[in-house]
Amino acid sequence: MRIQQPWSAPLSSVEPLRDGAGSGREPSFAAELKNAVEQVNTLQNSAEEAMQNGALRGAQNIHETMIVLQEAEISLKMLLRVRDKALEAYHEVMRMQF
Repeated sequence: MRIQQPWSAPLSSVEPLRDGAGSGREPSFAAELKNAVEQVNTLQNSAEEAMQNGALRGAQNIHETMIVLQEAEISLKMLLRVRDKALEAYHEVMRMQF
């Protein structure tokens, strides 16, 4: 499974936000975050499976196993950075004085 880059979508397919942001057509931030976590989980599970297969069957496709492991590691690092940025933004909002 390959990670799809967010910048690979053509600009014409992206619709601007309308006044009715909760109209049901645009996915919410929580739904997008949940989807990203599920994708990272899937990559982690496939990496675990690839390691088990490599241990049981020997080093037949070691390059494919390493690619799967690297994809899982990179996706997890990206998810952690997004989490850190979201927490940083939350703390910044909490420090604001109104």
